[in-house]
Amino acid sequence: MSSGPALAATAPPARLAPPAHLAPPARLAPPAPGVCDLWFLPVRHRPAWVPLLSSRERDRLTQLGATPSGASLVTSRAAQRLVTARYLGVPPETVHPVRGCERCDHPSHGRPRVPGAPFDYSVSHCEEWLLIAVVGSGRVGADLDTVGPHRDVEGLARTALTSAEHRAHLGLPEKARRAAFLTAWARKEAAVKLTGHGLAAPPVLVDVAGPRATAPRVPDWPRSAPWLTDLPAPPGHAAALATSEPLTALRHRAEALDL
Repeated sequence: MSSGPALAATAPPARLAPPAHLAPPARLAPPAPGVCDLWFLPVRHRPAWVPLLSSRERDRLTQLGATPSGASLVTSRAAQRLVTARYLGVPPETVHPVRGCERCDHPSHGRPRVPGAPFDYSVSHCEEWLLIAVVGSGRVGADLDTVGPHRDVEGLARTALTSAEHRAHLGLPEKARRAAFLTAWARKEAAVKLTGHGLAAPPVLVDVAGPRATAPRVPDWPRSAPWLTDLPAPPGHAAALATSEPLTALRHRAEALDL
């Protein structure tokens, strides 16, 4: 698999401090064209972030309790409001992302966005980490993934990789295949997030071996294929971006997300 373009980055991913007090956010300018801001933070329970959740999200948290899924819910939904509030220069409790699907009008399974915002963002999380990617021009899809040590990577590769990708996969040393598959999977997930296809685009039909994600057999795939960028990720993970415009730089944000 192609490793993607090498981009300048201002700093490695940093752990973000938990909120300590109520304070208006310091406004950040949205990224310039060709630049993507990356926010990595660990998934954990943060009681101070719970008030940022909607009533429906808090009801869901009550059902999940002190479980990993509960921690993921709080971290993801609150962080989206905290991060987007920084670019809007407004209190995070006034930010209300919507998730309506652009393809089927379903109210809850589309890519998240803030109506009227001068930026686009994408969010992805696994059990331990969350990633939010923000661009000020065009669209972005982000994915952060891991594969457990007991998962059948070879079986996954047979069903998720295109025929050309699978041939390249089998040509790799066996010890390199898990990481290579995970990179390809993150790229595919990022691409279908950007396009809004989601599960409507089977991964076996999306080719991510090159610098752009192509899918000629997927209906309504963008004529200008999404650009792909691999990201540095925590050990055992892979992360990737798909963008509608080529990237020239990444900015790893390290500001604390204070409430």
